[in-house]
Amino acid sequence: MTCTNDTSVFSPTTSSNARYRRRVNWHEAAACAIEIELRDYVDMLQFLTEYILGRNSYRIDLLVIRKLSDCAIPKNIARIFRTYNVFELKGIHSSLTANAYYKTIGYAGILIDQLSNAGAERYISLDVSITFLTFRYPRKLIKHLTVERHLTVEKTSKGIYHICIETFDVQIIVTRELPLEDNLYLRCLTNDLKDRDLINRLTDDYARHQGQDVYRKYMNQLAAANMKTEGESPMVCEGILNLCGTSSEEIIANAKKESDDYYLPKIDELTSQIAHLQELLRQNNISFE
Repeated sequence: MTCTNDTSVFSPTTSSNARYRRRVNWHEAAACAIEIELRDYVDMLQFLTEYILGRNSYRIDLLVIRKLSDCAIPKNIARIFRTYNVFELKGIHSSLTANAYYKTIGYAGILIDQLSNAGAERYISLDVSITFLTFRYPRKLIKHLTVERHLTVEKTSKGIYHICIETFDVQIIVTRELPLEDNLYLRCLTNDLKDRDLINRLTDDYARHQGQDVYRKYMNQLAAANMKTEGESPMVCEGILNLCGTSSEEIIANAKKESDDYYLPKIDELTSQIAHLQELLRQNNISFE
């Protein structure tokens, strides 16, 4: 298995040094959690993180391709799956807004156009599903969809809400509402992991899979997110620290490296785009200010 915005990279802390130490890539953690949750169907699925749409700079947070379209996936988070399944991942510090909702629907449309141009088969909206993963129930968005768009939002199971009669098959997953028995890794996506039952279950399951890269990446981000600072001494919940089998300093270093590997290429790409724009403006005697 393979794995790689919550742009809320940092959790609030008391000092700039602590703020830097607690860099957390929520997108990577969420993408890994989804892949782990669907591990029983790994032969049927392909996971593509940060999927780039054609020549544009648009990126889909996670694209899950179902390779065997005639085989059902009964997992609660995958019941709406089609051939191409678009995920918009929101971190615990981000809200699912109407802007994000319609942006993702637009991306799904671009994806269909891209797929149609790539082969002879004609793709339609029925081939695509959209899943929004969020920590909090998006009350403002739901109100907008029901009151202004007159859509029906149906709660199909704990933590999962289906948007009826939308352009695409759309669901919203609220991670904090998911059942522990079915969605352990998604439920644990928090920076305040204190529930002893959750930690014990995570410990037991992780111990059986800790050699796999997707689990390691998930745990590095989760551990870094749950670091607590007292002065200059970072501390983490004892259960999580034991789970990783390493020191808090190593957890910080691992999470930072993975976040740097994820974000620094994007920063370089943005810097290059800005430099190109400045040059175009300069050539046309237009101020960049």
